[in-house]
Amino acid sequence: MRVLRVVMSWLLCGATAVFVAPLGAAEFGSQPVRIVVPFGPGGGTDVVARLLAERLAPVLGTQVLVDNRPGGNSVIATRVVTGAAADGHTLLLTTDIHAINAAYAANLPYDTLRDFAPVAQLTTSPLLLLAHPSAGVHSMAELVALAKAQPGRLSFGSLGTSSPHYLGFAWFKKLAGIDVIDVPYKGGGQALVDLLGGQVQLSFVVAGNGIKHAKAGKAVALAITSPARHAVAPDVPTFAESGWPEFALVNWYALLAPAGTPAPLIARVAAEVGTILRDRAVIDKLAATGLDAAPSTPAELDALVRRDIDRYRRIIALTGAKPE
Repeated sequence: MRVLRVVMSWLLCGATAVFVAPLGAAEFGSQPVRIVVPFGPGGGTDVVARLLAERLAPVLGTQVLVDNRPGGNSVIATRVVTGAAADGHTLLLTTDIHAINAAYAANLPYDTLRDFAPVAQLTTSPLLLLAHPSAGVHSMAELVALAKAQPGRLSFGSLGTSSPHYLGFAWFKKLAGIDVIDVPYKGGGQALVDLLGGQVQLSFVVAGNGIKHAKAGKAVALAITSPARHAVAPDVPTFAESGWPEFALVNWYALLAPAGTPAPLIARVAAEVGTILRDRAVIDKLAATGLDAAPSTPAELDALVRRDIDRYRRIIALTGAKPE
């Protein structure tokens, strides 16, 4: 009996060691965690990255830094992450432009799927199609009627051919059979300024921000890109309601890590991020910037990226869009 107890004790010790090992592997040391952001300070991705950094630092037990690397349609920052050690201390906070770049099948210096490990989706944000009051349209039906009656009269402020703003409106133009001039901008801020000033008549704006200008009478909200009406603009119809049931477009932010990052580390960050994004104070802060918290598992994010790559490939094929 004593021998049996000794054997059982050894077996229990072994089982405990196997159980504890993954938890130990998920611990972060004194080395800072770096969140690489493909866009400059002050934008939505930067705001979210700094919010995460503030909340992650105490729970991970190490400093969390934000590293802005703008340029190259997010390729510069993304390549930085592929060259980083796969030890959980480097993360990429990217957007659906990650899927768009892959959909264009351009000569990327990395493989969009193979070179990254999905961690978690962070946010979603539908877009509002805004019109300047001088355009004289108050519905999608009026917009299409005017664009067909006067081809090339209206202009649309986009953010370049690699943006969902451009691809989404190019898709809509194809569906509606209208001719609207595209005016590219380097950033959404200037596009919005020119829309409010009447230099362009149409633009897509993050719904949470766009509805403020519509309520102030500075713009007209024609339709929202979400599949169903959104709480931020409940009175604004969807594109589906307006006659294009196949049209829906929702932007997202997400966290990725270099491929090969240990699964326990990814699971730890994903779990902590999920807890942060379910906090009411965080939800409210994101909502104030026009973003909806949308935590996910790594597997759910992987499915989202793959699905959007396929979807944008279809849009690019339909519209004939070319990468910048």
